[in-house]
Amino acid sequence: MRALLFGGLAVLLAAGATLAPAFAETTDQPAPTIAQAPALNHVYVVLDAATYAAIRDSRELADLLGRADGGLPDYAPPTPNADRVFFRGRRTYLEFFAPDNRFNEPVGKVGVALGYDEPAPFDALEQTWRASCGDQVRRSQADWRRSEPPTPWYDALQCDDTAVGPLAIWAMVYRPEFLRWQSGAGLEAPPRTARADVLASRRQAGQGRFEVTGVTVDVSPPLQAKLVAQLEQAGFERLDTPAGVRLRGDDWEFLLRRADGPSRRVVLHLATDLPLTEPLTLGRARAAPRDVSGAVIQFELPEP
Repeated sequence: MRALLFGGLAVLLAAGATLAPAFAETTDQPAPTIAQAPALNHVYVVLDAATYAAIRDSRELADLLGRADGGLPDYAPPTPNADRVFFRGRRTYLEFFAPDNRFNEPVGKVGVALGYDEPAPFDALEQTWRASCGDQVRRSQADWRRSEPPTPWYDALQCDDTAVGPLAIWAMVYRPEFLRWQSGAGLEAPPRTARADVLASRRQAGQGRFEVTGVTVDVSPPLQAKLVAQLEQAGFERLDTPAGVRLRGDDWEFLLRRADGPSRRVVLHLATDLPLTEPLTLGRARAAPRDVSGAVIQFELPEP
């Protein structure tokens, strides 16, 4: 449990969530072959105060992405003193943290949650990471405990040494109980765990106008090498380019660039329903048109 609390997975947990760790024995058997690389569930970034306020309050950004919310249970608009804001896409979402946040995550921290729509490939990833990460692998179940009884929310998986530091990586899959609770469906409803199903109601509420199609992060050479190896094992296709190591997942790309200065660049590539017609300055971030149906948001972040 301790590793989950100090790792990137901590920021997944709303105030009403609990984690129940589940451990399996380390095996010496070879890792199973991963048939398909993971998709993306969400990305979080911890921002300085000015950038956070600019993103939270930008009317133009809300027009592009859909309105922001403050999280579960009702996805209400964020309050003026909220320490995080969410933008919900069609299958993915973005989470931005204020500098003084409930998890004490430092400015500059980035988290990337790999996503699965079904439990079987998630279980296969657990076997793969156990074969490579050994006893550093940690699997846990998060429950939404503001319901009575608490509702199973998602299962999460991480290798501890890459779930901490300036860039945290982990994987997750929703539990079928969560969508039944969120939608009010009965126990007779078929089990659904797809990201699109969980976010479907957001489009009806004026959200869900985008998809995250790429993430670029500057990292140190040692961390780059460690993450590339771990993500290749997860099924990502590797391509070495002058810009960095490009990893192709299920409908998204993850570019790991070698950091070459005191600041770190993080770029979010978005496919949007409507074009961004003019660049936006958002504190120390900048949103710019990518093409007729997309945008990029670039951050210059300090080393956390």
